[in-house]
Amino acid sequence: MKMLPQDMSNVIENTDLITSPELEKILETVNKKWNNELHTHNFIIHYKNFRKEFSWEQEVIQYVQEIEMEEKEVYLFLGILDSPIFLVNGNWVIKNFEVLWQSINYEDVWIIAQNFNYGVLVSRYGGYLDHDPNPKEIFYAITKWDDD
Repeated sequence: MKMLPQDMSNVIENTDLITSPELEKILETVNKKWNNELHTHNFIIHYKNFRKEFSWEQEVIQYVQEIEMEEKEVYLFLGILDSPIFLVNGNWVIKNFEVLWQSINYEDVWIIAQNFNYGVLVSRYGGYLDHDPNPKEIFYAITKWDDD
């Protein structure tokens, strides 16, 4: 939490934490939702309507900040070493996404409803998009769903 600004760190430190083995069960449930194809080439083929790809961080930030999220606690998983899952208000995550994501150096961020009926997974990959290559040879994919 030292990577976050103090006000954000205070919010996250005062949330419920989910650690092993429940953490693995939650991540496994998300992967099962996508037939264990998340982060594979098959995912891109089978679930293209749920995925958007971007070359630039600012495009990701703009897209995520336009998402409407319920005023409910959601699972927040940060793709940093030994991160637990935090239970935080979904609107708070969206509103603070830019600073949160920058603070963890644009690593993966998963925002998932506790009943798994909606979610936003922001993932970073090595490579580039042909139509808009990033010279750092990284791109970002957002998997978004809403089963309601």
